[in-house]
Amino acid sequence: MKRLIFSFIAILLFLSACNGQSSNQNDSSMEQLTINGGSVGGVWSVFTEGIAEAVRKEYPGSMISAVPGTVAGNPILVNQGKVEFAIAESLTAQFALKGRYPFDEAHENIRAVAAIIPDNVFQLVAPQSASFDSIQDIVKNNIPLKYSPGEKDALGDVISEAVFESYKVSYDDINNNKGEVSYLSGGKSFELMRDGRLDALGKMVPIPAGDILEASATVDLKLIEIGERAIQYLTSKYPVTRYTIPSGSYDFQEEDYETVNTPTILITSQEVSDETVYKMTKSIYEQLDYLENVHNGFKSIDDKTIIELGGVPLHPGAAKFFREIDLIK
Repeated sequence: MKRLIFSFIAILLFLSACNGQSSNQNDSSMEQLTINGGSVGGVWSVFTEGIAEAVRKEYPGSMISAVPGTVAGNPILVNQGKVEFAIAESLTAQFALKGRYPFDEAHENIRAVAAIIPDNVFQLVAPQSASFDSIQDIVKNNIPLKYSPGEKDALGDVISEAVFESYKVSYDDINNNKGEVSYLSGGKSFELMRDGRLDALGKMVPIPAGDILEASATVDLKLIEIGERAIQYLTSKYPVTRYTIPSGSYDFQEEDYETVNTPTILITSQEVSDETVYKMTKSIYEQLDYLENVHNGFKSIDDKTIIELGGVPLHPGAAKFFREIDLIK
C-alpha cells in the first residue's frame, strides 16, 4: 500500500514539474508580433526575415511575422499601433516624430529599439560613359540630367534634393533644363541606364548595395562625387554624419568615396510593453552570429554601432537590455 502511495506521489510530482516547465517555456516565447520591412524581395525584407528568425531562435515558439512595408508608411503604422515593429532610416523616423516633411503631423509614439544597418549611406551612381564625374560637373556644364532619386519622399529622394540644393539647383531646374527627375526603383533605374535613358541614380543603401553589384555585371558603372560642398550642407541641415566608402567596395570603385550616412534602425511604439521590446533587443544582440550569415549589412553591428540611433529616443525595454550589458548607463 505504501509503495502504491509513493508511486502516486511521484507521478504527481512529475506531472507538476512538466506543467511548470511547459508554463516557463510559454512565458519565454513572444506573442503574435509583426515586423514591417520594405518591398517584396528588397533588402529590407531580408533584414526583417532575419530578425524574425533571430527571435524564434532566442525564444522558441514565438509567433512573429515579417511583412512588406514602405519607407514613409512604416513609422506611421508603428505610431498608430497597427504593427509592433518596423524598419526605418533614423532620419525618416526623426521626420515622423517631429511631423517634418514628408509627414503631415507629429508621430510622437515612435521609439528606437536598435540599429540594424549602421552603414546606410548615400550613393550616387552613373554609367561609366556619363559625361560627368561629379555634381559640380553637371552644374558647371549645365548638363540636361535624367535622374532618379528612388522612391518619392524616401530618404534617397530627400538627400538627393538637398545635394542639388547645395549647388543652388532644384528638381524644377533640372526638368526645365531638358532633363527629367523620375521616381524609379533601383531595378528600373538600371534597366533604363542600360538603354541610355537614365543618367544617374541616387539612393541610401548599405555597402555594398545588392542592386548596384548586380547591375555592375551588365553595365559599366562609376560613383559620382557629391562634393565637400554638399557634405557640409547635408551635415548642417540634417543629423547625418560624414562617411567614407573605402576603395574596392565595388569592383569598379578605384578610389575612396566621400558621402553621408544615417543608420537604419528598428523602431517600435512607446505603447509596446517593455518586456516585448526587451526580448526583441536581446534576440538581435544574442543572435548576431546568425544574422551576419543572413546579410553582410548585419556585420557592421557591434557594441558601439548598435546604439547609434541617430537621435531617435530609445524605448525603455531596449534601454533596460543595453544597461544590463553595460552599453549604456
